[in-house]
Amino acid sequence: MTDTLDATAATAATAANAQAPTQRIPAVSAGPRRSPHARPATRPVHAGPGSQWWHAKTVLVTRVAGPDKLVTVPRLVVPIGDRQLAFRISSLSPEAGQLAQDGRVVVQPGDWHGSPVVGTHQRQGWAQLVTTGTLIGHVDAAMNAKYGWRLSLARFAHHMARGAARYGDVIVLVNVHEPSPIPLPPA
Repeated sequence: MTDTLDATAATAATAANAQAPTQRIPAVSAGPRRSPHARPATRPVHAGPGSQWWHAKTVLVTRVAGPDKLVTVPRLVVPIGDRQLAFRISSLSPEAGQLAQDGRVVVQPGDWHGSPVVGTHQRQGWAQLVTTGTLIGHVDAAMNAKYGWRLSLARFAHHMARGAARYGDVIVLVNVHEPSPIPLPPA
């Protein structure tokens, strides 16, 4: 008997819903629809004067290593604004001492092999060493966004080459000078 009453109540409820006027509920858009498997982009899109540095795989940094001696090293670099670059070095490396004495550098976008990118030019700059401040956190986040797992590989290579020397405890901030349209004679 209860089965008959339940079936009758279900039929009556269905009939009442069918006769009731339908009301449309407006859809609320929460933004673009995303696939459940979509991942957010890890690299922000950059355009402008600093974009050549953001899109470079490495940057070749040439520094003065002594009288009449220049040393060029490929570095993992992130742009800071339009006219600055930042990269990390160890405070125990000879490079840190050389840049502290003479901050003149020449930078050029490079590929993964450490060769200059075809069609790019060298730019002069001035390097300064940074050991404290908010720039360190900003550079860490930008390096992780740009290079990801490659940073772990760089740390491992540093550990194999230098042993217990700290990896990247100093940030080198390079102010890149745009070339002047008219070459100036040396002073």
